[in-house]
Amino acid sequence: MKRKTTLACCGAALVMSAPAWAHSVFDGTWRPEYPQKVAPGEKHDVIDLKGGVFECRSCTPPYAVAADGVDHPASNNPGYDARNIKVVDARTVVRVAKKGGRSVYESRVIAGEDGRTLTELQTITGETAHPFVVRIRSVRVGTATPGSHAVSGEWQRLDYDLPNNDEDTTLHVEGDTLSMSDKMGRSFSARLDGSDAPYSGSPEFTSVSVKQLDARTLEERDKRDGKVVKITRWAVDPDGTTIHARFDDTHGRIQEQAGHKLP
Repeated sequence: MKRKTTLACCGAALVMSAPAWAHSVFDGTWRPEYPQKVAPGEKHDVIDLKGGVFECRSCTPPYAVAADGVDHPASNNPGYDARNIKVVDARTVVRVAKKGGRSVYESRVIAGEDGRTLTELQTITGETAHPFVVRIRSVRVGTATPGSHAVSGEWQRLDYDLPNNDEDTTLHVEGDTLSMSDKMGRSFSARLDGSDAPYSGSPEFTSVSVKQLDARTLEERDKRDGKVVKITRWAVDPDGTTIHARFDDTHGRIQEQAGHKLP
């Protein structure tokens, strides 16, 4: 959850004898609850498309590029080296970011027929083993310049979700080891004693450790090159079908989210 902070990358366990693990409260496939609301104080998106030029005024840094469907050099971002903007129709624009000629990010932006809403479908490649899609819904809060494309103006993000349920996560405890895998291609098998284990399928994390805090709560520490970069606490309700997650990015940003076990 750029997307990113989400219910994926989870780990869970209870330190008990091996036979008891057959019915661990964490076993099963878990799906995060969506949509998630965007905080009202988040920065607005301000874009303008007029005269064949696409301008993102709210981007850091701001940029302007021809909307001609051709790759144009991009600087000041290590994640990509080219941008491609294409006008599909009177309400749709596609933005693509590339690195080394390969797409790493695609954004399909669609303005509503009433001119007051905007839907963005972001396809993100490279952050996980498999690409995933994030859908963002926004509402207009500022007028567009006369004669500009329908996606132009100032937009406030309302909420987001993953329409393909890419964060569905499967957990299985056997003995003193938890196995995790998700639809994005991320996975690990970690002992429940807090020792480090390899984390696969994500360039963000290289290792992970998991500890039991109580009978229904565990703490997962995701690491990169030995340094903790994310701390997640998971708590399963007594009903055994609802899980609550608290994500800490170690920089003061806390996010909470619930999920449910699939049948």
